[in-house]
Amino acid sequence: MNFRQRFLRYLIGVSIGMTMVYFMFPNYDWLGWLPKKQVKEELLKKPLVIDSIGQCKMDCFHISGAQLELARSEGSIDFASSRVKEEPRIYRLEYGELGFDIAILDSTTQLKDIIHPSQTCSCP
Repeated sequence: MNFRQRFLRYLIGVSIGMTMVYFMFPNYDWLGWLPKKQVKEELLKKPLVIDSIGQCKMDCFHISGAQLELARSEGSIDFASSRVKEEPRIYRLEYGELGFDIAILDSTTQLKDIIHPSQTCSCP
């Protein structure tokens, strides 16, 4: 038996094993270890506190608390705009055309800023 035949049998065995594992654990989150899911889970499990600038921007853009919670649960994290090297880490959460800067603290998360591309606010 040459190398090609052994390699083909190896690939067949690996593919059968992977298929069996996939069907044995259908509800397993196979990509749960990736950074995007880990950060999103951390944002959702800690309570959200809104600072003064965040509250001013929410009032200016007419964003309700329910809309903010919807953005937290369904928004996506933009790592290019996030500032993860700072302390505390600040992540940009994109939802629709809005961007939310949320800082992750020890026991809470804090809304720092809201970015709207077509409107501006005169918040301090």
